Amino acid sequence: MSAFAPGRTGLTLAVFALALAACSGDEVIDPPFRDTMAPRVTVSKGNTVDDTLLSVSVGASDNIGLKRVRLILSGGMTGVYDTVMTSAVTTIALNLTTKVPSNAPVGATVIARAVATDGAGNQSDTARFALTIGNLEPPVAVITSPVANSPVVTGKSLVLAYTARARYKVRTIGFEISGAYSYKDSVIYTNPLRDSVAVLDTLVVPDSVKGTVISITPFVTDSLNQRVTGTPVPYAVQTPSTATTVPVVRTGVAPRVEVTDTVFVDATDPVGISVIGYEVRSLTGALIVADSVTSTGGFSTLVRTFKSRIPVSAFPTPVTIAGFARNASGRRDVARYSSGGVRADTVQVVAGYTNPLPNGGKVADALYAPRTDRLYLTNIERNWLEVFNLTDTTFRTPIAVGSRPWGLAGWPRNRDGVMADTLIVANSGGTNLSYVDLTQGTTGREVYRYPLPNIIVYSITTTKAQQSDALIQQRTAYDFSDRPQYIAATCTGATTAGAPCEDVVVVYSTTPTPGQSTPFPNQGTIRWENLTRYSSHFFFEQAMGQTQDRADTLEIIRYQAGGVGRDSVLLPYKQRIPRGDGTFFEYSIVAQLPKLAFRDTTFVRNSGNFRRAVFGEGGPVLGSRAMTFDATMGFDSVPPLPVIDNGVSRPVDVTDFIANTFARVQGVGINFDGEISAVKGDSTYLFDRTLRLQGILQSRGSVGGLDFHPLNRGANSTPLRTRLAFVASSEPVIDVFDTYCYRKIASVPIRDPIIGPVRATVRPNGQLVLVGATIRGVTLVALPDNFTTTCQ
Repeated sequence: MSAFAPGRTGLTLAVFALALAACSGDEVIDPPFRDTMAPRVTVSKGNTVDDTLLSVSVGASDNIGLKRVRLILSGGMTGVYDTVMTSAVTTIALNLTTKVPSNAPVGATVIARAVATDGAGNQSDTARFALTIGNLEPPVAVITSPVANSPVVTGKSLVLAYTARARYKVRTIGFEISGAYSYKDSVIYTNPLRDSVAVLDTLVVPDSVKGTVISITPFVTDSLNQRVTGTPVPYAVQTPSTATTVPVVRTGVAPRVEVTDTVFVDATDPVGISVIGYEVRSLTGALIVADSVTSTGGFSTLVRTFKSRIPVSAFPTPVTIAGFARNASGRRDVARYSSGGVRADTVQVVAGYTNPLPNGGKVADALYAPRTDRLYLTNIERNWLEVFNLTDTTFRTPIAVGSRPWGLAGWPRNRDGVMADTLIVANSGGTNLSYVDLTQGTTGREVYRYPLPNIIVYSITTTKAQQSDALIQQRTAYDFSDRPQYIAATCTGATTAGAPCEDVVVVYSTTPTPGQSTPFPNQGTIRWENLTRYSSHFFFEQAMGQTQDRADTLEIIRYQAGGVGRDSVLLPYKQRIPRGDGTFFEYSIVAQLPKLAFRDTTFVRNSGNFRRAVFGEGGPVLGSRAMTFDATMGFDSVPPLPVIDNGVSRPVDVTDFIANTFARVQGVGINFDGEISAVKGDSTYLFDRTLRLQGILQSRGSVGGLDFHPLNRGANSTPLRTRLAFVASSEPVIDVFDTYCYRKIASVPIRDPIIGPVRATVRPNGQLVLVGATIRGVTLVALPDNFTTTCQ
C-alpha cells in the first residue's frame, strides 16, 4: 500500500490507512473535473518514549487521495522521511519513532515539519511542531491579544500582547508580519535571563496597506540560540471609512468600594478609542458622578485605572458602575455581557480609605502620634517603620530600625497619656529595642538600640540516689529566646491625673525559637525592662505553686548585654530571712515549670495612662491565658532581695480566667486607665484588673484585633460616646460595642476584613479615626464621634 524511504536515521513506523479503492497507480481524472483541493496535514508530539528516542505523530487527509507525506526534522537532529502511497488513501496517521544521535545535546530543539501531496499534485501548507531532545518542554511563543480574526484598521495603532517561555531562558522574543505587508520586530534580553517573559507592544498599521489579511507569527530564541516560531494568528485589515465597529468595553471594580477607590476600564476598537470613562449611578438610574479621559483616537486599545471620587456620606450605599468608550468615528458604547446585555456592576460604597504599603511587606503593629498627626507602622519584612501622614493621607519616607520590627510603643511622659517624641520598637529579629526620635530628619530617625539582657532560668529539684536514700540536688538551666515581640510602655510614679512619669518600664513578650531548652521549644516568655535603671524582671508569678509529686525551686539570673546594666540574680535559689527570736528561715520560690512559658505570639498592650498592661497568650491551642500588670505596685518586701512583683496577676486569677472563658486569644485591648481589659477569641471577653470576667461581647471570630475608645475610662465610662470598643470581624466590617452593657450598637462597613491590629485614636481636630491592617494595605476609617447607646 505504501513505501517508506528513511533519511539518515532508522525509525519505527506505524501506518493506519483507510483505502477507498483497490486500484494502484495514479488516478487519472478528466480535465473538467480536475482536483484542485489541497490536502491537510498536522504534526504533533508522538507517543511517550525513552529519553534516547524522539517520537512524532503526523496526520494527513485529502478528499480524493494522498500521494506522499514528507516529514523533515531540523535543529538538534536532522532527517527526512517520506511515506509514498501505492493505493488510494484519503486519511493516514503516522507515528514515527527515531533514535537520537549520541552527540545531540539534551534540551536541544528539534523542528518537525510535515507536507502532504495528493495524486493531482496539490500540496498542503507546511505544518510545524517543536520538540526537544530528552523529552523536555520546548520553547514556546504565543500571541495572547488580540484574538484571531479581529479587525485591524489602517493608520491606527494595534496593541499586541505576546509571551514566551524556554527551559534554557529567553534570549529574544519577537514577531513577524506577513500578508498585506511585511514587518518584523523583537526584544533582546541581557543577563540575567528569565525563563518566561511577556511583552505588550504597540504596532502601527500603515495607511498604505491595501491587502485584506495580515498574519502575525511570534518567535522565541533561547540562550542556546535555538529559534522556535509559534502559531500564526490572522487579522482582517480594514480602512477607517469601511469599518463599522463599536467599542468593546470592559469594567473592573471590586464588589465593595471606598469613596476614593479604583475603577478599571478597558476599551478596544480597531477604528481607535477617543474617549474612555465610567459612570456611577444610583439604583434608580440617577447619575451620581462620572469621569473620563480623551485620546487622539490613534490607539485601538486604551486601558485606564481611574481614581474614583464618589460623593457619598452614608455607608453602605449601593450604586452601579459602568464603563463606556467612544471610538474615533464617534460611535459610543458601554460595557456589555457576552450575551449583549448592558453590564452595570452593582457595588457597595463603604467607609474607609485603604492605602497599600508603598514597597509591600507585612504590618505587625501600629501607633498614632498626636504631635505629628502621623501613624507609624512596623513593617517586619522591610525592617523599617512605615510613616503615614493623616493630613494628606500619604506615606512618607520610612524610618529604618532593627531586624524584623514587631511591637511598637510611645515613650511615656505623664498620666494624661502624653507621649514624648520617642518611639520604642521591638526588633524581633534581634535582641534589642530601637529608640526613634521623631524630631530628627523629615520623618524621624533611629538614635539608639537598647541591648536586652540574656535571662536564664534554673530549676533546682531534690531526688533520691538510686543506690541509697541520699538526697541529691539537680540544677537544670532553661535558656529562652531573648528576642522581643509585642511591647507595652508603662511607667512608675504617682497615679493621679497629670502626674509625671518616673521610671520607664517596657513590658514585652518574646519571640520563641525551636532551639530553646526542653520542654520549652517554640514557647515565649514575658518580661519587663526598666529603661531608666537598666534592670529586669522575668515573669514567673503566674507559675507559682507546686504540681503533684514535683517541686521545682526557681533561680533566675540576668546577664547584661552591651555594657547596659550589670549581671545580677533576679531570683535567688534560697534566701535566709531572720525571725524575731534571732533564728532564720529559708525563703525560696517553687513553681510549676510548664506555666512559666507562653505560646507563640503573646499579645501585649498598655493602658493610655501608661500605668497598666494586658497580655493575651496566642497560638493555635484553646485555653489561652490572659494576665495583667501594674507598674505602680512594686515588689513584695518580705525577703531581703524583693523578687515577687505585686503588679503581676496572681496565679489563682490567671487560672480562674481560663476556666471562665476557655478561648483562643486573637488580640487584646485595654482602656485608658486599665480598669477594663479585653481579649478577643471566639467572642470578646471583658475583665477587670484582677482578671474577673465582667461580660462578653458577641463579636465574630477573626484574626483581627480590637481597641477601646481612646477616652474610655473606668468600668462605666462617661460620657456615653466614649464607652465603646471597636472589634475586627471575619466580615468586612468593624463592630462597635458598648463596654458596659455589652451590646453591639453599630457596624462600620469597610472594603476588606481586618487581619491585623486595630488602633483607635482621636486626632487634634477631634476626629475619631480607626486604623487596621487588611490584605490590601492599611485602612483608615474616619468616624463621627457621636455613637450613642440606649443603656444608661
